[in-house]
Amino acid sequence: MVAKTARRRMPKRTSEQTRELMLRAAVDIIRDRANAAGDDVVAAALAHLRLTQVAERATALVRAETGDHHATAITTGAIYQIWPSQADFQAELLFHIAERQATLVPGLAASVLRFNQAAADQVPLADVLLDTMEEVHRHYCEDPLFRVELSFMISAVDPRVQKSLAHRQAAFKATADRAWQALMDAYELRPRPPFRLRDLTNAVAAVITGSVVIWFADAEGLADPAGEENRSLTGRTILAIFEHFTEPAT
Repeated sequence: MVAKTARRRMPKRTSEQTRELMLRAAVDIIRDRANAAGDDVVAAALAHLRLTQVAERATALVRAETGDHHATAITTGAIYQIWPSQADFQAELLFHIAERQATLVPGLAASVLRFNQAAADQVPLADVLLDTMEEVHRHYCEDPLFRVELSFMISAVDPRVQKSLAHRQAAFKATADRAWQALMDAYELRPRPPFRLRDLTNAVAAVITGSVVIWFADAEGLADPAGEENRSLTGRTILAIFEHFTEPAT
């Protein structure tokens, strides 16, 4: 008689663990689709997302991460204990995406130390700001989730979608405010009346969002008028706004 090899039983997943796996898997699927498909799919990224597909991806994720190819699959029964309907899942997923994007301000959120060091090294403010803004703009142009967000920004009529976008904007602006304040502090600047810190945040956000839309259709139109490498019209515009909206603190 051949002895059977005992397989280690994985601990039962909690509802919160299942929720997190499903949201991660859904974000993965949306990112894949946005990278590989046209705008029609991007615009309907959540509408075409089925719980069964997400459950399959979530199961694959947990099996890959644990190395247990027999780990218990996520079932529709477990899913519907968390989200009673497809619409409930999509609403929470959009909020999850908005929350992820709101906390991600590349080049800004983690730049306080860089700003202070640059000022101490007497790096010209224009160079610091242009380098940072090129990094931010490049990220949003290449981020498939931002494309999904844009599709909702221009067609948000459902109250749940509007709530998610409002949450994203509030968190994003709070983070951006802190970053702009850090840059002004490092270079001993303050908002120039009548402009406020939030006016600077809103103006730059508008330029970034608009330039990403233009970039999709006409990337060459955003080329640097001065012809410098790693510079763009977007960065020059933000620099002009920053210089107009600020003044020496003393």
